[in-house]
Amino acid sequence: MNIKIGTDCSGIEAPVQALKKLKKRYGITYEHIFSSEIDPYAIKFIKANYNPTILYGDIKKRDVSTIPDIDLYVAGFSCQPYSLANKYKTPVDPRLNLYESCVDVIFEKQPSCFLLENVQTLTTLDGGSYFKDIINQLSKKDEQGNEIYEIQHKIMNSKDYGIPQSRKRLYIIGIKKDIIKNPFEFPKEKKMKKLSTFIDKKDTSKNPIKEANIELMKSIPEDSIFIDVGFRKCRFPNSGKWAPCITAQPNMWNAQMGRKANVKEYLKLQGFPTYPKFKQPISDHQMKIKIGNSMTVDVIEQLLEQMFKSMNYL
Repeated sequence: MNIKIGTDCSGIEAPVQALKKLKKRYGITYEHIFSSEIDPYAIKFIKANYNPTILYGDIKKRDVSTIPDIDLYVAGFSCQPYSLANKYKTPVDPRLNLYESCVDVIFEKQPSCFLLENVQTLTTLDGGSYFKDIINQLSKKDEQGNEIYEIQHKIMNSKDYGIPQSRKRLYIIGIKKDIIKNPFEFPKEKKMKKLSTFIDKKDTSKNPIKEANIELMKSIPEDSIFIDVGFRKCRFPNSGKWAPCITAQPNMWNAQMGRKANVKEYLKLQGFPTYPKFKQPISDHQMKIKIGNSMTVDVIEQLLEQMFKSMNYL
């Protein structure tokens, strides 16, 4: 099966990495039709590591009717407007309505399936009104009054699907009703990998502990591995089992090695391959930000696997 994929708000392309893993397991092939990004550092990374036929800029400024046909559409539309960390959740924020551009792609091109990702707080923001609006728009009907897509959604935590990172995200999947062969089922939880195997022991560099973090370091468990020093009042009780959620604020600390978590560790905690498979045309700081904004590859892989099975693609 050959899958034509298009991604918006593409970041460092977790969906394409997920397809690469499925290709290795099942022999499926794919064509990377388009990506889109406005972040200059993400654009540099995509150009260095991927080869989409088209690389769009601002998705709100393109003519959606000119987008090539695709089988699979994936978008992790901007999560900052819905995040607990963002105080200013108002309709004037242009990112709040970015999902409408994603909806335009879905119903203009009508791919066989799509996958949208966002933070879990999207479901409760403003009493759930934004989320209800998104689901209503995705439940569009055809001329005969039948819904075009079977829509399902679920909040999933990366640590429940193999990767030892506590990362809760909302996933919305859609499959065209006229091609569903088997009922879609969300992937079953799987055993989490040992967090200790995610330590890059070859990196023996050390970083001084900032004075503001001294008390935090005294209060964390002895078996702590990864903690986020941005949360100084947290005691990280399970930090020997899983890492806290990686964010766009690169504050991850490797307590076992006495240094900041490095890019290799960040990548592994999001399910990405590490160097030299990747080229890094941007700084470590910017790389960590891009990883923090990314989806977890393993979760996307398992969702796509179930979606493809539902359509008899696998």
